[in-house]
Amino acid sequence: MDELHDAIFKSHDTATGPDDIHYQMLKHLPPNVMTTLLNSLYNIWRDGDFPSEWHIANIIPILKPDKDKSDPSNYRPISLTSCICKTMERMVNSRLTWYLEKNKIITPMHSGFRKGRSMNDQLVRLETFIRETFASRQHAVAIFFDLEKAYDTTWKHGIKQDLHDASRAIASFYRELSERPKIQGPTWI
Repeated sequence: MDELHDAIFKSHDTATGPDDIHYQMLKHLPPNVMTTLLNSLYNIWRDGDFPSEWHIANIIPILKPDKDKSDPSNYRPISLTSCICKTMERMVNSRLTWYLEKNKIITPMHSGFRKGRSMNDQLVRLETFIRETFASRQHAVAIFFDLEKAYDTTWKHGIKQDLHDASRAIASFYRELSERPKIQGPTWI
């Protein structure tokens, strides 16, 4: 229940998805309804039977800054999905992050989307590398690149396969956790 409360109360009051359920509604649910919601989310995860409504999004096109509004490629699509689905995603992300950090599965060199780390860590690492290289009278080479329309040029089938494989690994991880009598860290119930 603590994980559900954290996931709901850490959410921002964003626009609703197709189900028109707002975070403010979730934040004001009575305890018995919160328990029902938690049990529903647990059953969805356990059975892997996600509601079909969670596969639907309201798409809002947002014009990129300083771009010609007559060119459709200058718009960034924003997907508005179910707040309940995003709450469950936040719970899964929290638990998965805890597991990855606890077991030191993520390389210490990775800073993106990690608590207590930021782009500044990478800048300090680069500056240190450059200073050490110059101090030892060596050469330093760095290459920076930005892929324009990176998503459009990726192999989508490969990404889908990777996501499928990852989802099976995550499901296995949760089965392993649920089979243990005593679990350290976050638990569903």
